[in-house]
Amino acid sequence: MGAFNCPKCGKTTGGNEKFCNSCGQALDIVCPACGDSWRFMFQYRYCPSCGNTMSKAAEKKTVKETR
Repeated sequence: MGAFNCPKCGKTTGGNEKFCNSCGQALDIVCPACGDSWRFMFQYRYCPSCGNTMSKAAEKKTVKETR
């Protein structure tokens, strides 16, 4: 998996970490409807497993709660 920027601090991650090594932010998004998770870097508008709409507010909330 390639490197991408942390959604919280913007530092480049190695791509394999579960949390940012600079600020501790979780790097996975969890769908509130079905519980499936994926890397923040993909920024899906809809959950790839159940089709639930992923609003920006829901994404930010879910990323923080996974920690």
